[in-house]
Order: sequence, then C-alpha cells, then structure tokens
Amino acid sequence: MNQLLKILATGFGTGFLKPAPGTWGTLIGLIIYLFWQMPLVIIVFFSFLGVYICQSGEKILNEHDSPQIVFDEMVGIWISLWNIPIILYPFAFLLFRVFDIKKFYFIDKLQKIPGGLGIMLDDIAAGIITRIILAIVIFIVY
Repeated sequence: MNQLLKILATGFGTGFLKPAPGTWGTLIGLIIYLFWQMPLVIIVFFSFLGVYICQSGEKILNEHDSPQIVFDEMVGIWISLWNIPIILYPFAFLLFRVFDIKKFYFIDKLQKIPGGLGIMLDDIAAGIITRIILAIVIFIVY
C-alpha cells in the first residue's frame, strides 16, 4: 500500500524529476487530463482523496511538504482545465504555475496549514483562481 501511495503522491515519479518537480507534476496532470477530461465530481473526489495521499506521502518520504509530492499539482491543473477548450490548455498550464509558484496573498497562508490539507489547499486555490480567470477569458472571447 505504501508503494502505491508513494507512486500517487509523487505523480507517478514525476516529483523526482529535476529541476522544478512541481512543473513536472503539473505536466503529467495535464497529460492525464488530455486523455480523460474528468467531470467535476471526479476532480472533487480526487481533491479530498489528495489530502490522504499527500499526508501519506509526507510520512513515506519523511519530509514535511516534500517537493517530490506533486499530486496536489495534478489536482490543481485538473481544476484549471475543467471544461475549457483545448486551445486554452497551455495558457491554463502557465497561469496555474504562476499562481502555484508565487503563492499570492491567501494562497501562501493555505500552504501553512499542516499536513495533507495544507499541501492540497494552496494548489486547489491556485486552480480555482486560474479557472475563474479562464472563465472570464472564455466569456469575453467565445
């Protein structure tokens, strides 16, 4: 079971890639979404499951908020990509990475919540903000 949790927490091993494991985790999340445009209910399910996966990843890797844990980036990009035209995927990727890396205002506060919840919440927030911006772009352009 620990091996499966480690595989999931590290984004199928992309969390071990250097440099920028979070970017690699986001990329694998985007690739997964290309093949399975999951409904919102599934993304919400993975958001809750991610708390357990990321908490377990911390214990397995023996490191608080280890950079190798990228399941949170995968969920964050799925939120960003949900129900948008494929032409906007690169923009969603870049925008999500900016919000995830810069951790503007309250996103940084969310990351400081201990355990798997804190690991997940900052990326969920970055994904939601990205998706709201994309909704505005879609409304204006389409």
